[in-house]
Amino acid sequence: MIEDLTVKKDGSGTYKVSLNLSQSKTQIDKIRTQDSILKYKVPTSIDVEKQLESAKQIISAQEGISNTSIKFDHVNYLYHIQFDFTNISQLNKAIQTLWKTYDKQAPDVLELYTFSSGKFMRQSDNAHISHIVSKAGNQEVEMCRSATYRIICRFEEPIASTSSNYYTLSPSKKAAMYKNDLWTTLSYKQASNVTFDLNP
Repeated sequence: MIEDLTVKKDGSGTYKVSLNLSQSKTQIDKIRTQDSILKYKVPTSIDVEKQLESAKQIISAQEGISNTSIKFDHVNYLYHIQFDFTNISQLNKAIQTLWKTYDKQAPDVLELYTFSSGKFMRQSDNAHISHIVSKAGNQEVEMCRSATYRIICRFEEPIASTSSNYYTLSPSKKAAMYKNDLWTTLSYKQASNVTFDLNP
């Protein structure tokens, strides 16, 4: 899973989420021959496309959101959604609205990102997903431990300082990347949280 966020000086930007399951292609091909796995119904390609199209429509309907696009490759299991936002509040609202559509226990208000006075923050509250994490069995946990989660944050100005050692700065310092396993990202509150100071 890759979360790729570009933020401009005025707070507008582009948000991309990509799911790459190509390394598990052989296993997924086998799973797709079954009706269900781990008590979950196995979706067809049509089911997946309908959900992606629905997500696109939900996000596109949000104020301040534009240029929403989806891409998918059912052969290599690559899925991608991307959209532009005019400010961080509208980005948070779009994510919250989509989340609430599929999870009734999702928070009514989400402030995953904040950007003000040259400071950018990503603050995930794992309490919001405790109802999901707590239900994970050994197989689900092992699957999440073997999956990689990346977060890429890009800016027009160099990053002057960062609060987290989990993020690696690019040579230009205009981007930073977090890389960890999915289970740690979901279950450890501080793992993906960060503050970037863009002030010189």
